[in-house]
This record gives sequence, structure tokens and C-alpha cells, in this order.
Amino acid sequence: MRFPTFFALFVTFLVWLAYKLRKSDRQDNSFWIREAEADNVRRQTLDNLDYITIPLDSLPFFSGIDEKLDDIQQSIRNLAACTIVNLSKYTNTELKLMYGPANLTALTEYDQNFTNLVRTLQKWAECLSALGYDHEAIQVLEFAVSIKSDVTAGYVLLAKLYLKQNEPSRINSLISSASELDTLLKDSLVKQLEALRSQSQSFPEILP
Repeated sequence: MRFPTFFALFVTFLVWLAYKLRKSDRQDNSFWIREAEADNVRRQTLDNLDYITIPLDSLPFFSGIDEKLDDIQQSIRNLAACTIVNLSKYTNTELKLMYGPANLTALTEYDQNFTNLVRTLQKWAECLSALGYDHEAIQVLEFAVSIKSDVTAGYVLLAKLYLKQNEPSRINSLISSASELDTLLKDSLVKQLEALRSQSQSFPEILP
């Protein structure tokens, strides 16, 4: 009696495996069809991209205070001369379908510049806060949020700085911005910000 049962299970497994293989084949075929379509798209204009400009005149630059700070600020100035676009929510195939494969190298560079920018802004804010310049750190982080930075640590640091300034209500807009992020950590980040907003006392110090 045990042999038929084992045989039935084996047959069921083979049917399931065949289904999975066919599904995988269909997905692979769909991918390659879409990729082939993308590779044949003619070069499109990039005029409609949401270009990011670094407002050097309104950001808090200092001189001669700290060597690490000087290096970070120079990196920001260097990035200001680059073309910056946040394209993180798109795959390469999607970019080629929208703008053509001939633009992919440039688009990849623009997106990498964005990644470098938001990471450098985070370092800048952390350095300013560590040096006691909380107001200036808030300026930097608010700019990062305005360009939809996906560095979640920046949102948490900004919320803590708002608390330190006894302005917990400002976390409301921060939560709204965080909820619009295209990142897997969005829900976790929003929960962290909501928890911080509920705090009634200022933090005595900001952890790095």
C-alpha cells in the first residue's frame, strides 16, 4: 500500500516541477523579448529628466574648522558640477525602453552621481552634528529629504535633531516624505519616525 502512495507523490512532484519550469521559461522569454525591444529603441531626448541642482549658496559651508568636514564639503562642490538624476526606481531595461540604449551609459552615470550625493550629504550632516552644528546639519538633511534621498539613517537623524530642538511636530512632514520613498525599508523607517515623534523629551545627544 505504501508504494502507490509514494508513486502518487512522485508524480505530483513531477507535475509541479514541470509547471515551475514552464513558468520560468515563460518569464525568461518575456524578459528577453522585452530586452530585445528595449535594445531597438531610438535615442530619446533627456530634457524631461528631473535634474537635481545643488544649492551651494544656501548650504552651510565652513572653512578651516575640521579637516574631515573640509573634504566632505569639497566633494559636494565637485558633485555640483555633475549631472545628477535619481533613477533608482528604474531597471536598465526600463531606462532603455524610455530613453534608448544609446543613453544608458549617461543615465547610469547620472544615477550614480545621485547615490554619491545622498551618501555625502549624510556624512556631511553627521559631521556637522558631531561638531555641534545641529542647525546646519538640519539644513543639509532637509535638502537631502527634498531630493528624495533613500538614505534612511538621514531621516532618523533629522527626526532626532528635531526632537533635540524641541520641535517634534516637524517630524510629521518627515514621515510624509518617508512614506513616499521607493525602498524596501520604507515601512520600517516610517515606524521608527512615528516612534520618535511620540517622544515627549528631547534627546540629550545624537548618536552617530
